[in-house]
Amino acid sequence: MSGTKRLVGQAVCLILITFCALSALAITGNEILDRMEGAFSLGGDGSDEGLLLSIDVANDYANGVSTEYHLAVVADTVADAEASEDADETTYTLMYFLGGDDEGMIFLLHLPEAEDEDSRMWLYISSFGLTKELISDEDQEGSFAGSTLTYADIAGASEMREDYDAEILREDTSTVGSEQRAVWVLELTPAPDVEADYGRVLLWVDQEADRFLRLEGYDARGTLTKEIVVTALGTFEDRWVPEELVGRDLETGDVSTIRLTGMRRPDEALSSAVFAAENLAAFDPSEYGF
Repeated sequence: MSGTKRLVGQAVCLILITFCALSALAITGNEILDRMEGAFSLGGDGSDEGLLLSIDVANDYANGVSTEYHLAVVADTVADAEASEDADETTYTLMYFLGGDDEGMIFLLHLPEAEDEDSRMWLYISSFGLTKELISDEDQEGSFAGSTLTYADIAGASEMREDYDAEILREDTSTVGSEQRAVWVLELTPAPDVEADYGRVLLWVDQEADRFLRLEGYDARGTLTKEIVVTALGTFEDRWVPEELVGRDLETGDVSTIRLTGMRRPDEALSSAVFAAENLAAFDPSEYGF
């Protein structure tokens, strides 16, 4: 699956995997992509505390129709208990749809850190009592919560580094709300032998927090087709996190606004059973304060 469909996966979610700032004098574009890996994932920080939050998605379509979705999110990043201390970890994210016709639907994501492992995702449809793994490109490219983002987008940019080569175009500043942030502006082009949906991507990456603040995707003709902008920042446990992102599909004119609220730690460690695909039907959001 093309890494371009994962570009925003980072886009929908929290940022708690990479914390260290890097020296602008000793870093390459590809190294910045490495540091960004998982930066917008909903996982924890390698501790066993896990993470809880709410996501609101508001969609405004070019035809004048609007929709809203509310999701309860439970996430954790864990390593195999029998593996070595420096073994790769996996981020598990469960998104439960609250209210409306989609009440009880669940999107489950397993995002491994290992470079040789692909992300896996499932969709539980409560009205049918059916759990389906999203394997094909067609399934993974379905719209997430009616938004301009796909399920593959939500999977994050963990494979972006595999599909793109990056160069630093310049250093600059970006304004997010009342904040002025120092950024690198990267130009991404498809790696050799990779079939990418975008012929070119521009990425504005916060130098302090290693998070992207703006993404522009261009087609092979050089036309801007997608735009993702972080429009509000907040803090969680003294780390910068996105509180609002706006995605625009320039081909359709559709706009999606994603807001993250109520970030907190669970009262006790999360069980791995919560993130097992076979257990989705039994998930109860009220157990986590939603």
